[in-house]
Parts: sequence; C-alpha cells; structure tokens
Amino acid sequence: MTHAKRDTSRPSPRRNAGKGAHRIYPDENSMQNADLITRLRARRLTPRVLLAYVAALGLLLFAAPWPPTFAFGSVIVVLGLLLRIWTFGHLRKNQNVITTGPYAHTRNPAYVGSALVMTGLFIAAGNPYDYQGLAIWMAGIAGLYVFFRHYMPRKYRREYGKLRELFGPAVDEHAAHVPDFFPRLTPWRSGDTQRFSWACVRANHELIWPVAGIVALIIIGLG
Repeated sequence: MTHAKRDTSRPSPRRNAGKGAHRIYPDENSMQNADLITRLRARRLTPRVLLAYVAALGLLLFAAPWPPTFAFGSVIVVLGLLLRIWTFGHLRKNQNVITTGPYAHTRNPAYVGSALVMTGLFIAAGNPYDYQGLAIWMAGIAGLYVFFRHYMPRKYRREYGKLRELFGPAVDEHAAHVPDFFPRLTPWRSGDTQRFSWACVRANHELIWPVAGIVALIIIGLG
C-alpha cells in the first residue's frame, strides 16, 4: 500500500495478524527483496560473527571423522536443516506473531534448528579415539555453552523487545503458552490458520543453508 505522506509516528501495537488476512510477504521496500551482494554488504562483520566464521573454518580444516559418529552427526544436521526450512516457511518477519508450524512448539525454532546443525557438525567432525577428534568435541561443547549462555539471552532481549513494540499483548500471549527454546510436545492452538509456504522459504533466503550444510558434511566426510 502506498501513502501520499510518510507517517513518522510510532506504530501502535497490533494484534496477531495471523488470525486475519496476511499481507503480501515480503513488503515492497524490505531488504529481503535486495540482491545477494546488497544484503551481504548490509551485514555487520562483528567480532562475534568473525569468530563464528573462524570456528567453522577450523572445524572443516581439522575434522577427524569416525564413520559411526559421522553418520549420527549427519542425521542431526539434516534434522536441524529441515526444522529451519519448516520455520522459514511460516515466518513473515515483522508482519505478525507467528504461532503456526514449529512456532506452536517453540518461540525460537530457527535457533533450535541452528543449535542442532552446530551440534551435528561437531559430532560428525570428531571421534573418541584421538586427541584431535576429542578436541573437536570439546570445542563443540564450548561453542554450545557460548550459544546458550551468551548469544541466546542477548537475542531474547533484543528481539522480544522489538516484537512487543510491534505486536503488544499478542507476544505475551504466545509466550504464556509456548516455551522460549526447548519445544513442547503438543502444538499450541492459537487459532491462526497460516500454512507453510515455499514462497516464504525463498523470500527468507533460507535455501542456501541446506546447501551449505550438505557441503560442510561432504568436506568433513573427506577429512
């Protein structure tokens, strides 16, 4: 929708738009419509991001896989990637509080999927029979500690605050029924009728990550 005059006032909190008609996603002026180079330039290369890249490179370079644990870790990676695809097939950023699909089980399914992928890669790359393999597993434990102890609390504070500004009580209603991270077994029935959409997966640029995950497993398997 176009406006003759830009509204610079603070947006009022909206109820969950998922119980009504959904807008076209992504919005016309969203960065998600930009090309890959533009989106990469918009990302900030913070010390945390740089450290994550270095850790990923080290994991691939020093992988010492053992077939049984490589197979087990690969299964976990695939499950995490599938969860992320399911998640981004429901996610419409900044349009409504998503309560369908995996969001009926956990408020942060993308992070659950990422944790599974990270865990699976470390399991696949290590082994219990030499120092190199054990060191990789210890590094994985340290990485998960940082993820849960430092990264996730910071994301909760920033993202939940933004969501409350946008959607008000709908955020707290979701939080009252669905856990932050570890999923509930039965889905919360919010009344939202939103369905999975491959168009949303593509709009959220998620298809690159399954490719990256599979390539990482291939590199580890050849290590």
